[in-house]
Amino acid sequence: MKRILIATGLALGSLAAFAQEPAKAPETAKASDVPQSACEPKPVYPGIDKIKSEKDIENLKAVVKKYQDCVKAYVLERNAASKAHTEAGNAAVREHNAVMKKFVDDQEAGKKALEEKEKK
Repeated sequence: MKRILIATGLALGSLAAFAQEPAKAPETAKASDVPQSACEPKPVYPGIDKIKSEKDIENLKAVVKKYQDCVKAYVLERNAASKAHTEAGNAAVREHNAVMKKFVDDQEAGKKALEEKEKK
């Protein structure tokens, strides 16, 4: 009888662990939390009548290239941050799954041990 009470206590104890209040989900990240692109100056086409020489064309090309390079670097940085966040979330899920599997395995081993004791 005592063993049955212990087994019942183990089973109820494991249910109590699962009955805890779930973790509160974090608020969704806001756009204001993400660093914005600070690529300046933004190129502005001056109009055909403002371009008077090859030097003007080269200067405009340089401004456009500098802006494009800045935006590409910003996008690469944001993608790297996104990948790091995703990998961290996936690692947390893998850890959770491993902990829960061990928990269930240990619980099953405890039940089997109790059953073996009761047989003796």
